Amino acid sequence: MQRFDFAGKEGRVKLLSVAELKELSGEYPHKRAFYRSMNPVQYCKAETYGECLFGTMRLPGFGREKSVCENFGFYLKDGELLFVEDGKLLKKILGKMETDPPGKCSLNQLLLLVFEALLEDDVIYLQQQEEKLSDMEEKLLKRIPEHFYETMIQYRKRLSKYHSYYEQLINMGYFVQSSYGQRLAPEEKNLWQLYVKHVERLHDHVEMLREYLIQIRELYQSLIAVQQNKVMSFLTIVTTIFLPLTLIAGWYGMNFPNMPEFRWKYSYLAVIIISLMVIALEFLYFKKKKML
Repeated sequence: MQRFDFAGKEGRVKLLSVAELKELSGEYPHKRAFYRSMNPVQYCKAETYGECLFGTMRLPGFGREKSVCENFGFYLKDGELLFVEDGKLLKKILGKMETDPPGKCSLNQLLLLVFEALLEDDVIYLQQQEEKLSDMEEKLLKRIPEHFYETMIQYRKRLSKYHSYYEQLINMGYFVQSSYGQRLAPEEKNLWQLYVKHVERLHDHVEMLREYLIQIRELYQSLIAVQQNKVMSFLTIVTTIFLPLTLIAGWYGMNFPNMPEFRWKYSYLAVIIISLMVIALEFLYFKKKKML
């Protein structure tokens, strides 16, 4: 267990592991329900019972130090704020706050500062994703890449996780304001409103990226259709060019004994010349129609 002093009194903020939470003694209403919600953490949520507020946070791992999700829980009651995690995310955030204290603030404000710290790199990360999608679009216009759909599925999963994550944060923010708002000072209510607006802007950014992803997929499908049309057009032209030659070959392949061309010594050369003239005329025709 680690203790931090941000609100002006020693031991008001504690960082525990899940095992330490289970063994924690003292007056902690609904501690059992809080412990159950930590095993395992399913999503971001907040619950309030009387004077205590507790909840869990499940952060998407993309764009952070690890590729796996980070989970932690929080428990707030009069005079004490508990953070529970088995990872290192909160330890790092609280360590920065201990090095550079935010000044005297209430526990409600401190909890909100931690939530804000979780979002500080998200704008940069989403901008990076937008730049990558833009690069993908430019490359797609030059050349249709291999494994395109596999890449699109990865982006879709990534953005879906963030989309769900921000929706949960928005719902949690509104829940705290409505169910725990009577215990918040006017300044704290304003801070929670600003936090919700911040998350909503991130949510809108993810929505925009998802729409951009759909546009890139539609561009890919249209380019594939154009490519297929070109191939079919080329095959149609080739078939059309060789259709008269097939007719000539079939006509003189009948080998009837009374065909006079068989006895003419220039018949073979004449068929060759006629075939070349047919090909040349058809080529000029398709060139004039801009089909070649």
